[in-house]
Amino acid sequence: MMLVLGLLFYQLMIMTEAFCSPKLDNGLMEDLLSMLIRFKGSGYRHAPRKLRDIPAFTASLSAPKSVGGNEILKFDKVWTNNGNHYDPSTGVFQAPIEGLYQVSATVMSVNGKNVLAKLWQNETKMVGLYPGTGYSEATVNMVLHLKKGDKVTVRGINGDLHSSSHYYSTFSAYLIS
Repeated sequence: MMLVLGLLFYQLMIMTEAFCSPKLDNGLMEDLLSMLIRFKGSGYRHAPRKLRDIPAFTASLSAPKSVGGNEILKFDKVWTNNGNHYDPSTGVFQAPIEGLYQVSATVMSVNGKNVLAKLWQNETKMVGLYPGTGYSEATVNMVLHLKKGDKVTVRGINGDLHSSSHYYSTFSAYLIS
């Protein structure tokens, strides 16, 4: 956008030299410069965020788990937690600001067993994960519009989750915009 305005400014400068009096030329140039300065300072371009200010987390389960009854899964091995908006003791990610968030979860079933889990936004079921039996995985990736304070969880409906020191079951979210 600034390039377009710069080119427009240059074009007007050439036109004023050809068709305007010096008095009008100076007034027009001052007005154009004033407009460019106001546009640049208007906040049109967002300042880049510092990495530490972007809400983001990734956490994994470190051990197998039997689940049931919409139990919130507590992904206890935290890899990244910018801003500490994911609480591993509760399994809840709480959006610190309104925006679009990329949210993903992967669950793995125990060999010979089924597992069913769902991604929730506040108290609304979003999508289910059903990997089937025998070390099968299911993954969900969603872009969610979250308001400040919205909570995102993964809940086990029933079955047995597999995980170990290889961290097969994970939960992540980060602010896109």
